Amino acid sequence: MAFKDLLTCFEKDFKFYFQSNLVYLAMLIYLMLSAGLLLYASDFYLNTTANFYQFFKLQPGILAMVIPVLTMRLWADEYKYNTLEILFTQPINTAAAAIGKFLAVWLVVGIMLLSSVGIWLFVGLFTSTDVSWVLVNYGLTFLMAGSLCAVSAAAAAFCYSAPAAFLSATMLCVLLSVTGFGSWIEEILPDSTRLIKLTQAFDFEQQFDELISGKVSLSSIAYFVIIMATALWTGAAAVEYKRS
Repeated sequence: MAFKDLLTCFEKDFKFYFQSNLVYLAMLIYLMLSAGLLLYASDFYLNTTANFYQFFKLQPGILAMVIPVLTMRLWADEYKYNTLEILFTQPINTAAAAIGKFLAVWLVVGIMLLSSVGIWLFVGLFTSTDVSWVLVNYGLTFLMAGSLCAVSAAAAAFCYSAPAAFLSATMLCVLLSVTGFGSWIEEILPDSTRLIKLTQAFDFEQQFDELISGKVSLSSIAYFVIIMATALWTGAAAVEYKRS
C-alpha cells in the first residue's frame, strides 16, 4: 500500500466534506447536542464542583449519533454512481482507499471537536478547569472518536444506500458506546467477579470513562486502537468482496 494512494483517497473525501453542506450540518447538530445535554440533561447546574468532565463523559453517545451522518455517503455514492471501479482502475488498492476515507472522516471529527472550545470557555465562567487536563482529554476523545469513525465507516461499506448506511452505523455505534455491558452484568450478577471483570474489559463506555478520569493506561488506549484496526480491516474486506 503506497502512501501516495492513501493520500489521494484522503484528499478526495476530505475536500468533498467541505464542498457540501454535510460537514456544517453535522457540526451544528454536534454543538447543539453537546451544549444542550451538558446544560439540561446532566447535573451541571446542581453540581457545585461542575467541571468539563461531564462534557467529555457525554461524548461517546453524542458522537455515536453524529458520526454516521458523516460516513453514510462514504461508500454509498461510490456504489450509486459506479465510481468504485473507476477509483480502482487507478493503482489504488482497497486498503489504501478504506484507510484514506477513514482518515478524512476522523480529521473532520477532530475539527468538529475543536469547534466545542466555545463550550469550554462558557464552562470556565462557572468554575476553573485545569487546561492541561482538558487538552489531554480532548486528545483521548479524539482517539475514542476514531474508533467510532472506523466502525461507522465499516458499516457503510456493507450498504449500497446512504440511509441504510446511516441506520446501520448508528445502531452499531450506539450499541458499542452507550450500552454499558459491564454495569449491567455487575447489577444482574454482583457475585460473578470474573465475568464482571471480563465484560468491563470490553466495555466501551467504561474504558473511555477511565481514560477521562485520569486512569490512562496502555490497555485502554490499545482497546480503542484494536477497535479501529478491526473495523478498518472489516470495511476493506467488505469493499473487496463487492469488487469481486
